[in-house]
Amino acid sequence: MQKIILMHQAYLSRLASLSTVIILFTFLCFTGCGGGGGNGPNSKKSSSHASTSTSVILSGKITYDYVPHNSDFIGLDYTATERRPVRGAMVELLDSVGEVKAFTSTTSDGAYSVAVEQNIFLKVRVKAQLLNNSSPSWDFKVTDNTANNALYVLEGSLASSGTTDSVRDLHASSGWDGFGYPAPRSAAPFAILDSIYVGLMRVTSAGNTKSLRPLELRWSTKNSAADGDYTMGEIGTSFYDGSAIYILGDANYDIDEYDPHVLLHEWGHYLEDELFRSDSIGGDHADGKFLDMRVAMSEGFANAFSGIVIDRANYSDASGVYQASGFTFDIAKKSRINKGYFSEGSISSILYNFYASDENKTANDFKPLFQILSSASYYTNEAMISIYVFYSELRKQIPQYVSVLQALMREQSIWGEDEYGANESNSGGLAIQLPIYKEILVNGYPTRICSSNQYGEQNKLGNSQFVKLNITQAVQLSVHVEKSVDINTYSKPEFFIYLRGAQVGYAENIEADKVSTSIKLSKGNYVLEIYDKIYRDNENSTSKNTSCFDVYVIAN
Repeated sequence: MQKIILMHQAYLSRLASLSTVIILFTFLCFTGCGGGGGNGPNSKKSSSHASTSTSVILSGKITYDYVPHNSDFIGLDYTATERRPVRGAMVELLDSVGEVKAFTSTTSDGAYSVAVEQNIFLKVRVKAQLLNNSSPSWDFKVTDNTANNALYVLEGSLASSGTTDSVRDLHASSGWDGFGYPAPRSAAPFAILDSIYVGLMRVTSAGNTKSLRPLELRWSTKNSAADGDYTMGEIGTSFYDGSAIYILGDANYDIDEYDPHVLLHEWGHYLEDELFRSDSIGGDHADGKFLDMRVAMSEGFANAFSGIVIDRANYSDASGVYQASGFTFDIAKKSRINKGYFSEGSISSILYNFYASDENKTANDFKPLFQILSSASYYTNEAMISIYVFYSELRKQIPQYVSVLQALMREQSIWGEDEYGANESNSGGLAIQLPIYKEILVNGYPTRICSSNQYGEQNKLGNSQFVKLNITQAVQLSVHVEKSVDINTYSKPEFFIYLRGAQVGYAENIEADKVSTSIKLSKGNYVLEIYDKIYRDNENSTSKNTSCFDVYVIAN
């Protein structure tokens, strides 16, 4: 007999007879400390030594039900459910009082093997956790945000270890009976975990040597499209919030445990935080929208990455009654409605097809992409992160591949020639966009920039404009932005100042049509992001307007 439980609930019931202080301590330890240790996803190491005259080997395989998408990539095909190995997960052997007597992690085929004492009652517990304490380290857990972020585990029954070696297999079932989920969805946490395992292996094989920050993937059958209290499952959609990934699990509406593209897209955003760099401001996005180039780069990368990890360009997201519907799109598709640096579809097509290309390079090789994205010069680039920065760094680091990338960029109507998009001719139908970066001199003539909501607000093309500012020596500056005299619209200008992507200054609007600040800047190449707050904060969604400003930078 086996069951899936939330870890802290099991310990609370087991320790119910102890004092309140002991219950609280044990609860915190086992939900926060994790118990045991790990040695990587393919490790066979454990806390026990080899079999001796007083020990036996307890081994087995851990599997879960995986439900694939239909052949047209729309909806799930429960009739094709297959058993897959639970790879890299933590396995513990617990005695009758809940003490961990041995631990290990499953291999790439879901196997585990540990030496244990003879003739003691033990049960096998499998945690929905990938843990590696050696360098590079990682710790990924699937937890329930509607149950105090408790860790999901799969448990067998207590049985004697006996006097001879024995086998105990565990299987996490989907819970589906052909019409619904009358049984627990035990497989879901392990399906989620396995997508992360595959991603982790791709990143590791590409050359990553950096330890990764612990991350929880928070899934619950209560996680729905309602917006509100995350602890009630009202998460809106699957997303990464900078500290955890929340995953939909609302059956007959939208579940994402069997959507590896969705899971890896969000994990890709986590990697942008951990290993790469993103300057995205987030917000609503979709293929076909005209986006801020920073958002287009981040979302395009995440889509491409999800396909690269599983070598499947058909992005799929199942939803609806019986999970029989949903949507799909081709990440690698070259024909796009809105080609350009502002299109997440263009970016995903470029990056995926670069990965897949065998022209003067090895096909399906993630290493070149990883090399550029994880390089110090990419991370510290003076421009805001966009496809232009990727192109510029590839040209410097792996010049033999430039022709491949450049051809893909040209197919997507992207013509910029350096990290700042110099000589870009594609305005996206918005003339104020060119050049991509305007320039301004200290004590020079004012620079005119315009902010528009033609394509929407908050994070769309034209909402923000970028201005290069070169500081040759430390100086105290006054930066002033004021509505141009020939513009009649009401405006609320604001701006940020960045150095290598890090915010070093901000001027908040407190007076109509103008804003200014005084700031001391050291030597360096800065970027000013200037925008009309009305368009940035969705304050004027019913009409399309353009606000233009004159920008002054004066040395005090």
